Amino acid sequence: MEEPTPEQDPRSYWVRRLHEFLPGFLEGHPALTKVHRRASAILHGSTTWGVDDEWSDLDVWLLLPEADLREVAVSCDTRFFEFTLDGKAGHLNAESSEAFAESMHACHMDTIYQLRRAEVIADGSGVAAELVGEARRPMRPEVRDAFFFYHYVEMRGEQRAGANPMERHDPFGSLISVPRTLAHALQAALVLDGEPYPYDKWLYAAARRTPTGRLLIPHVEAIIEHLANDTLRCSAPRAENPLAIELWDIRNVLIRAARSQGKNEPWLDKWWLCMNQARDAIRNIRW
Repeated sequence: MEEPTPEQDPRSYWVRRLHEFLPGFLEGHPALTKVHRRASAILHGSTTWGVDDEWSDLDVWLLLPEADLREVAVSCDTRFFEFTLDGKAGHLNAESSEAFAESMHACHMDTIYQLRRAEVIADGSGVAAELVGEARRPMRPEVRDAFFFYHYVEMRGEQRAGANPMERHDPFGSLISVPRTLAHALQAALVLDGEPYPYDKWLYAAARRTPTGRLLIPHVEAIIEHLANDTLRCSAPRAENPLAIELWDIRNVLIRAARSQGKNEPWLDKWWLCMNQARDAIRNIRW
């Protein structure tokens, strides 16, 4: 059977090529040769999400036992190892497997999001398959509720922080508050749907794939259009400011979505009373 080309199936192509390339690269690298048999390599990032263009690269986590990572540090002053494969740039980020696992168990959402879509390339320690399997478990209700609480309250706080700049017709104050509000809104939507979220630049793409996230997308698109049309300099009162109106609609979408799941907590309205509790809620939560 003929192997797929990058144009036909980029994910499968790069997984195959990394399986072929990486063992020799690790064995031949002076800083990695002594530890490569115990290394676990995981392809993550945009390639595993189907993004393969001239700006994307091959992101690989290289998980090593702490003792091996210290040995690497003795012979090398970096944990970042670059390579080129079939003309495409790539890099290995060497990480402590113990610290990496703790990051996932402590609900670092971007780590979990990426592990859910990751491909195990090598697994000398067995830790990679275990972590990917755990990340792909359904989000527990306790995790969903804690993170929705946190991001909803933070969203409302950022939205409120942008209110006075809009009343004062202060474009810089609005410029700072709008994207922060949007980021928390999209994160809240994703976790409400039981999905971990990626780092900020991929939030829009991730939200389009979940029910509540999709409800926010038209409002996000409208805000992008307003920003392109210089609405930051709007001289109307905040109640008539197109940016404020879209952000208020986003707030209403999240409230309706939460209540449809049986959440009718007082903080949906009186969020300012619960800012410390919301931050505490995610502090010790476990995946």
